[in-house]
Amino acid sequence: MRYEISEVVKKDQVMELVFGNCSKPKDLLGRHFILQGQVISAYHPDAVKMEVISEDGEHYPMDTVERQPVFSLFLPHKRPFSYQIHMTFHDGNTYISSDPYSYEGLITEEEEKLFSKGNWTEVYHKMGCHKVKLGNTEGMYFAVWAPGARRVSVVGDFNYWNGMLYPMHKMENSDIFELFIPGLSCGQFYKFEIKNVQGDIIQMVDPYAVMNEEKENGASRMFDLGRFRWEDSRWLSKRYHGNVFKTPMSVCEVRISELDSPDEKVQEIVQDMGHTHILLRGTPERAKLGVERGFFEPAFYGNTPDTMRFFVNRSHKRNIGVMLEISPEYLTRAVHLFEKKHPQAVNYLLANILFWIKEYHIDGFVFRGLSENSSDFLEKAKEVIKKEDNSVLFIGEEIKGKQTRDFFDFEWNMELKAGVEEYLGTDFEKRQGKYFCLSQPLMKGDFSNTLLLLNKEKNNLFDESLIDKKPSCDYDKLTGVRMSYGYLMGVPGRKAWDLHSHENISSQEYVKSLIRIYQEYPALYEYDPLRASFEWINGMDAESSVLRFMRKSPSGRDNLLFICNFGTEEKENCQVGVPKAGKYTMISNSDAVEFGGEGRDEHQEVQAVSECWDLRPYSIKISVPPLATLIFKF
Repeated sequence: MRYEISEVVKKDQVMELVFGNCSKPKDLLGRHFILQGQVISAYHPDAVKMEVISEDGEHYPMDTVERQPVFSLFLPHKRPFSYQIHMTFHDGNTYISSDPYSYEGLITEEEEKLFSKGNWTEVYHKMGCHKVKLGNTEGMYFAVWAPGARRVSVVGDFNYWNGMLYPMHKMENSDIFELFIPGLSCGQFYKFEIKNVQGDIIQMVDPYAVMNEEKENGASRMFDLGRFRWEDSRWLSKRYHGNVFKTPMSVCEVRISELDSPDEKVQEIVQDMGHTHILLRGTPERAKLGVERGFFEPAFYGNTPDTMRFFVNRSHKRNIGVMLEISPEYLTRAVHLFEKKHPQAVNYLLANILFWIKEYHIDGFVFRGLSENSSDFLEKAKEVIKKEDNSVLFIGEEIKGKQTRDFFDFEWNMELKAGVEEYLGTDFEKRQGKYFCLSQPLMKGDFSNTLLLLNKEKNNLFDESLIDKKPSCDYDKLTGVRMSYGYLMGVPGRKAWDLHSHENISSQEYVKSLIRIYQEYPALYEYDPLRASFEWINGMDAESSVLRFMRKSPSGRDNLLFICNFGTEEKENCQVGVPKAGKYTMISNSDAVEFGGEGRDEHQEVQAVSECWDLRPYSIKISVPPLATLIFKF
């Protein structure tokens, strides 16, 4: 070995490399400039001969070092030039490739410091696997945090999963390992092979992977997030400058398992119904396979990031927002990591939240299944989200022992629908005793910034649908469901519907009409803290089973009167107190023929008279069909 080579290549480094214990292979391999010129070294466990091929086609034979498959070349000049390594193996086969160890790393010293302190929120731009072009060479750049590892290698279908090839280089001030491998392309599979200080070797998927195989012990898959072109700048600008508390918001829940094709059928349905947002809910299928989904991996049909981004992009172009459900399983894993208090682990979780905002243009996050110990993580997550973009919504449910009303933008209302379900699930002759299940939840305070779930499916929030709750009787069950939807649309708070919560055509038309009314009348959506938008007319009339309340707009115009008959008998000449004189015009009747009803008492328009009723100075007399909700404007 020439003495010039010995200035760079040390025997102990060679032994560490060939025995698979090298954490800093760039100290040995690649190109190194010295006083006399430059030294180029390369390694392959199966190579018997190597040459350097310069950019002008010149071949330079390399010498073996310490009788190991490590090869070095000294050149007596410092002129930088591009080169490749020509390898010959035991069986006579040859292979030419660029030298991975001749390229500089991409993570800067400042980013390394931010990561160690837990403040590198855009860490996903470099950690994981990314398609890059360094100079004129394309390939994949890999980086992973592996605290305490003796060696980390990139393995995959491109190197026969051999951890002795492509050992990664450990950065100076952290446990980040990185390596650029020329020639790799999207679609190839890979893992990180880690050898710990005890000598144990494991292979793990990339924690930052955006694609993983759908099987147990599957590998990560290389993907280029940078190739997608968004077309939703108008929507993002509208969201950023808008005020969701003063605009209509109707959410449609969609299970990702229902999105089995790239067409826009779901968006068409959502847009036709008048919903403003889609809430994407995950599916448990992968858990059944024993596969834990990665934090950065979308649970979407086709299992590719771009299918989800196509969906979000198309939704935004139709002026439909897209929110993402954070499942209890995800939250449990996230809280477990967060509680360890490692800055790097906390950084990973918070960067993951920002990743969905920046790379998938998600408009909000919905949390379910919250535990008492999740509040610290959620508080930090909200801080990061709102600092990045205050228009991104943060929605959750009550946490036992925590004051969350001011914590979330919107909070799940668990009581109102439960009260309706309990009432409807009671036999008719016993309902009078359950009347306050309807009115009592509304007497506990302001629900303007709540989200009320009106779904059909059985889930962890409510055990059964409104149809399931209603006992068998002589009346059409759907009549009671329409009445209930009308009542729940009138109570304060935004509404979340299931995509299939109104499969009956007539009921679907009724829901569509309710959403149209909701969007047309600010009294139902515009919140003014100085002026209560909800006011009872009479919520105590258990004997008649008729609820009466008002929704008032901030402007004082186009107020709405809701009259909900939960009884099975028509209320003729039902007297209702009202706040002022004038005309009261019916704008909705759940018993209308076009909604599947019998068409009783349609198109009512009444004049208030100066007769005190329900502690109001004026009153009207109307007929209210059984199991019906009437809406009047005044």
